[in-house]
Amino acid sequence: SCFFDSFGVILLFIYVSAAVLSILLSNIKFPYAEDVISLHGYAYTVVLQPALGDYAGSLAFALLFVALNWVIGHVLYKKKIYIKI
Repeated sequence: SCFFDSFGVILLFIYVSAAVLSILLSNIKFPYAEDVISLHGYAYTVVLQPALGDYAGSLAFALLFVALNWVIGHVLYKKKIYIKI
């Protein structure tokens, strides 16, 4: 199966799950360095930006986010779980 098959079969579900995942990454917060930081903020500001810089870190976060959504869709596709919205 092709990389794009996972996206093509359950595209609307992946779109909705990406929106939900984005909200969760922004709203789940935990204490870090005498402050509070979201999962999104931690992944970008603490991990990716120092290692790759501003632009490449942002690109890496976007690609990782797409990859995470693809994994969700691919698992559902491989198990033949088709969700219609």
